[in-house]
Amino acid sequence: MSQLVKLGVAAVLASMVTGCATVKYSSPGMLKNVSVKGAKGAEDGQLVTITTSGFYMFWAIPIVSGDLRWNERAKTIEGGTSLFQDQVSYAELQNALLKIAESRNCDLAEVYFNDSDASYAGASYSGAIGSCFGSSAMSVSAILMPRKTTAK
Repeated sequence: MSQLVKLGVAAVLASMVTGCATVKYSSPGMLKNVSVKGAKGAEDGQLVTITTSGFYMFWAIPIVSGDLRWNERAKTIEGGTSLFQDQVSYAELQNALLKIAESRNCDLAEVYFNDSDASYAGASYSGAIGSCFGSSAMSVSAILMPRKTTAK
């Protein structure tokens, strides 16, 4: 099997496992004994983490990425993958986080973004071809704090 065929198979397999979006929540009550300075009420909240990743050719052409589109009817992020679309950005993560917070009637505290990139370059011939591909993964985590309702 030629090196190009092997690399093509590897790229297809990589695109199947990269390029997904996930939303995870901590269990209710997990923050009971945690105090966050300047965020009164955080102990009643939940930690949310949104992660997305993508696989690119020449670091500019998206092959596959995590799907962060908001489903307005279900009030949730569907997750999954998007072919040839790039949804790996701070703006996409922030938009998803704000929509989740609003749908749950929550404010946000302790918001953290994380970004990491990878290259597949190496010293061999296949590494030279691998240098044409890269991946990016980004995540945001925050505490969802339920808004206090005031009696009128």
